[in-house]
Amino acid sequence: MDNPKHPFWDWSLDAYGRPGVEEILLDLQDRHGLDVNLLLFACWFGATGRGRLSNGMWTELIGATADWRATVIEPLRAIRRQLKGQDDMPGAAMLRQGVKALELDAERAAQLAIAGLTPNLSDMEVATATRIADASANLEDCVAASGKTSFPGHRKLLASLARSVCVSAPT
Repeated sequence: MDNPKHPFWDWSLDAYGRPGVEEILLDLQDRHGLDVNLLLFACWFGATGRGRLSNGMWTELIGATADWRATVIEPLRAIRRQLKGQDDMPGAAMLRQGVKALELDAERAAQLAIAGLTPNLSDMEVATATRIADASANLEDCVAASGKTSFPGHRKLLASLARSVCVSAPT
């Protein structure tokens, strides 16, 4: 698979490994049906000083990636999860690792598509408080544009995610 380099992907890998980030993102994905790649993009755009995206841009990003998410990423995720409990089947662990690699390739392709639809802006030096505010606003707008109704504690969860990726944010 052709995987051109992009700073969004590298940033996402770093951010995902930060304390609490994986748990928050998986909760937002699994319990609330949100797209982790779009959530990470919301954070990246704000955390790197690129600012805020318009509501219209969020609608475009969601529309441009929904089919890929539904027909490629989610089926691969379902297969990987199904294989998790199949340790007694010879070769299941190796197959699961292969499916996981394909799922990550599909996630990367989605991220490249997302990044390709937005302005090509450079990282900007802005105050941490501004980065957190922009990432939080982007997250709120992303959730709103996704059509997901607000859920109890969503603002606190999104603010925690924004803080986690913005404090000493990687570029």
